[in-house]
Amino acid sequence: MTEMDDPELTVYHRHLAQLPERDSEESFRALLVQARHITGASYETTLYDHQQTFRLLWHHLERGGHLSRAHRDARARLASGRTAPGERAALELFLTVYAQVHPPNTAGA
Repeated sequence: MTEMDDPELTVYHRHLAQLPERDSEESFRALLVQARHITGASYETTLYDHQQTFRLLWHHLERGGHLSRAHRDARARLASGRTAPGERAALELFLTVYAQVHPPNTAGA
């Protein structure tokens, strides 16, 4: 069975249908919302649905090259010190996940 066949993936199907209409920044904000659902255990449907939606959005943004730009922008926004507490928490969460998926290259160290 694929994600398309699973009736439990309500959030996933909604975001999949919206992807062609969204720009990268909207998709990035949606990714942060999914991360908050997952880490806060506040689900519209199920944890699995939100995890699959997060994966969908992450891969979509990664293919378009937006994640590396978002990583640089998030670091700069946090360094500026001009972020609201909610935005700060979301950006820190994104940076944590990004570091797990894309660990710094320490080969030259």
